[in-house]
Amino acid sequence: MQPNSPCKPYFVVFAAALFYLFEFINMNSFNALNDQLRDAFQVNALQISNLSAMYFYANVIFMIPAGLLLDRVSTKKLLVSALSLCILSALVFANTHSFMVACVCRFITGMGSTLVLLSCAVLTSRWIKPIKAGLVLGGAVTLAMFGGMLAQQITCLVDWTGSWRTAVACIAGLGAVFLVMILWLVEDYPVGYQETFKNDLDLIHQGFWRNFALALKNKQIWFAGLYASLINLTIMIIGALWGKDYLMTTHDFNATNAATAISAVFLGFMVGSPLFGMISDRLRQRKLPMIIGGVLNLFWVLLILHFPFSSMMAGLIFFMLGLLCASQVLVFPLIIESVPMHITASSEAISAAVIMGGGAVSQPLFGWLLDHSAQIPGQYSASDFNHAMWMLPIAFFIAIICSLCLKETHCKTFNKDHS
Repeated sequence: MQPNSPCKPYFVVFAAALFYLFEFINMNSFNALNDQLRDAFQVNALQISNLSAMYFYANVIFMIPAGLLLDRVSTKKLLVSALSLCILSALVFANTHSFMVACVCRFITGMGSTLVLLSCAVLTSRWIKPIKAGLVLGGAVTLAMFGGMLAQQITCLVDWTGSWRTAVACIAGLGAVFLVMILWLVEDYPVGYQETFKNDLDLIHQGFWRNFALALKNKQIWFAGLYASLINLTIMIIGALWGKDYLMTTHDFNATNAATAISAVFLGFMVGSPLFGMISDRLRQRKLPMIIGGVLNLFWVLLILHFPFSSMMAGLIFFMLGLLCASQVLVFPLIIESVPMHITASSEAISAAVIMGGGAVSQPLFGWLLDHSAQIPGQYSASDFNHAMWMLPIAFFIAIICSLCLKETHCKTFNKDHS
């Protein structure tokens, strides 16, 4: 590609976002493969939830170090190294018969995923004009949600290949294609930016611990991260692990209809992300749309839990759930507007660690609730699922409280009144 091509900045960012897409396929694939994995490893709901949550444990542990690395090391080198490791991990996962090895593979995949959104944000800050940065980052998130939709259809790939192991190996092959594209298209900086980066790096090194402590002490980061973490349980619980089994057990859906309905969650998120961003920009408010989003999430999930619906209606119902869940995307610009520029990366990393911590806690908790309610170990009734699903309205209620504790930024750059 020509160095001065006007399209080059977008190719750079969206090539990096292919890793985001790959990781979202991996993160959400357990929803479609839940039954096969439990049978293959001979485990119960809590154990399969813990296996899935290994991804999020790694996220929580390595998210902040990933943010610090991205400030100091070549973004392209980190992306290539992490994606290569994730591809290898997927191949080992596809061939192992050991539950412990599978847990290690899932953990490694989670380590790599810490870079996906943060690397897109870093490259956007270097390559894209600020007036377009929100749209580009929203596009990266939309691409990731497309990966979540693809993950729900892995059962079709399993049927075609004849084995979940072959299907996971095919996903690893897709990752190899993405790796080639990242090697080809991603560059760390535009021409002439290197000197500016060196100056920024000098400033970071001069006040590392002071800057990191400044980010840790900012209450806005914690309230915003907790809000997104709780709202994101729609993705973590319904989209990533238990949604298909929930619909098959409580509403007698077949596997295909259930997977299609769960795919609608990601489609809704794809639509909702730019929609919430546009509304927030028009209103010049972040807090109010987040409060409204939390209230609507609570209302909608209570409707889902209390009123029956057919497979014909499920697509629209879960599309709306995903759309409302997208209110969490406002957390990222709110944090940018709430902290000084030189601690933006650290602040976003702290928030992202809190968000992914929700998955690390919620998935095993949901599995424990299922096992605790089940009359026969490993066999879960509709009442068992409905009992466990009460996690969502409780979480959304707490998210509303968190949003009320935020300070409004009015879509303006940082000033001391936001801290």
